[in-house]
Amino acid sequence: MQFWSGIIEVLRTMPASTILITLVSIGLALVSVWATRRFTDMEKMQSDMAEIKDWQDRFKKARQSMDPLELQQVMDDQGRIMRLNTSLMSSRMKPTCIFYIPFLIIFGVLNVLYGGSIVAIIPFNIHKVLPFLTGLLGAPTTGGFGLSFYGYYLLVGLGLGNIVRRPFGLSMTT
Repeated sequence: MQFWSGIIEVLRTMPASTILITLVSIGLALVSVWATRRFTDMEKMQSDMAEIKDWQDRFKKARQSMDPLELQQVMDDQGRIMRLNTSLMSSRMKPTCIFYIPFLIIFGVLNVLYGGSIVAIIPFNIHKVLPFLTGLLGAPTTGGFGLSFYGYYLLVGLGLGNIVRRPFGLSMTT
């Protein structure tokens, strides 16, 4: 029992806390990639996204030109595009349901482990520019701004998650 409490104590302090949360974020991003690849027809999804983008471009051009014939053709396709968009959103929800369960469990465990304690320090005083961050994402420290578990996970989850998904063609910017 003393062994486990020693390990937990090490994981609760920096830099182990920072490293563990970063690794967990990468791991959860990989689970998300796996679930998306496993439960989504990627070719159909990319084809549908291209078709929707093409329709949006046609719609924009038709609105700019105000050509009634072109506008009518675009509007005739609107119902089909809406159904395609709904189907696309539904197919994206399947992997989210798979990913959400491990995320909740791991997030709950890490929340118990770290609570409101500082797990990482960014070396500048962001709280002077954005004072509302104090208490919300962390607290000022002597070395800069200390991020709580929530603040640090938000930072690495959004940043690293997108970097991990990019090679798989699943990033938010593609």
